[in-house]
Order: sequence, then structure tokens, then C-alpha cells
Amino acid sequence: MKYFVPLTKDDVVMEFIETVPKTALDVFRILPEGTLCEVIDNILYMSPAPNLTDQRLVFLFARKLADFVEIENVGEVFISPFDVYLEHHLSAVQPDIAFVSQANANILKDDGYIHGVPDLIVEVLSGDVKRDKVKKKSLYERAGVKEFFIANPKTKKIECFVLVDGRYELAYAEEGVFKSALLGLTFNF
Repeated sequence: MKYFVPLTKDDVVMEFIETVPKTALDVFRILPEGTLCEVIDNILYMSPAPNLTDQRLVFLFARKLADFVEIENVGEVFISPFDVYLEHHLSAVQPDIAFVSQANANILKDDGYIHGVPDLIVEVLSGDVKRDKVKKKSLYERAGVKEFFIANPKTKKIECFVLVDGRYELAYAEEGVFKSALLGLTFNF
């Protein structure tokens, strides 16, 4: 049985869907490209566009990380929006920054997305703070992200969580300094 989704007000253009979506991840996959949303534990969350302050901090971190990663030739850095599929957890997220090591490069797929667990993720707080600090943190911990950073653009405070025996431990919480033990990188901002 085929179902259709009207793409215009007048139902002139239609896209056919072969099967009815059964999970939020199925719905996520049929949304128009560029839709700012995430699926965490099979719940769909819409996301607003990041504001100027958030974008500045994301860009600063991404530039510092990418420069270091390129010089050391240890992997790749990605900035949002892009999709990271953690399908075992029925989740697809768009972290602000993700690092994938060369050893983990098999999660970079030909479809242009990440299917698996990045080595390092940075989330810059904006909008739904609880989603980043609780839901995403829990998801990343269960999925096995080795280092997870939460950055507050207003206070410049960064919390770094390191995966130890399958659980996150707070490695540090400081203002104006980024330290990654995984990469061996420290910089002030």
C-alpha cells in the first residue's frame, strides 16, 4: 500500500511513501533535507536555528579542533548541521561539533552521514538546555562517545565528561579553557 504526503497546499505535487513510518527515526528520514530536528530515544525534537553568540563559539571551537586534527592527521571534524545516526538507540542527532578519529572512519558512510559513534562531541548550550545536559548526555554516554563537552556561550564555562567503564565522569568544569585528553589539545578562548 502506498501513502502520499502533499508537498504543496494544493496537493499538486506529491511524494509517495512506500510504508507507514513506524518510529520517530522513520519520520526523521522522510523530512525534507535541512530540517533542524533530532530524534533522541525515538522522540522527535524540533530545533531552532542557533543564534549569533552560539555560532561564534561553535566556529571558534571547530576551527581550533580542525586545525589541530589536520596538522596531526588524526581524523576529521564536523560542524552542524549534519546527521549522526545512533540507530541502535533509535536516535539521529545534530551535534554542534563532532570529531571522528581515523581509526573510527568506518562510521563515515557514502550517504554523507555518520552512522555510528563519534569519538568526541561538543554541544553549545542554546534553547533547550535540558535536552543537551540530560537527554543528549545520557544518549552519548550509552552510545559510547569517549569525550563529551557542554559549553555555555554566556558564561564560557565548559564541562568535559570522559567515558570511564561505560559511565561519564566529570573531567573538569572551567571557564574559558578547552582541554581534550583524547586529542592532547588545550586552548583558551
